[in-house]
Amino acid sequence: MQINNRILDDITRVTNSALGTMTGVKGEVDAMVRQQFEKILIGMDLVTREEFDVVHDVAVRAAERIDALEAKITDLEKRLETANAPAKPAAKQSRAKPAAKKDA
Repeated sequence: MQINNRILDDITRVTNSALGTMTGVKGEVDAMVRQQFEKILIGMDLVTREEFDVVHDVAVRAAERIDALEAKITDLEKRLETANAPAKPAAKQSRAKPAAKKDA
């Protein structure tokens, strides 16, 4: 029975040592993958979130300004049409012949 306990103790120590080594290896692999990922991202020349937000805000303001200018153009076109439209003919006045003058 004593031999079995020693064998189990040895197996336990080897297993614990292997697990510790595997944990260390996992940490190293994670660090290496992270470094490679960072190198790839740096090489891609991506924009930062702040830069994206600034450009997005500029685009939104530009779209709003375009909408306002389009509305203004539409209003000006309507005014121009109204100003250039031919005047409606006035109601025709009856053209009665002037009465002949009587000589007294």
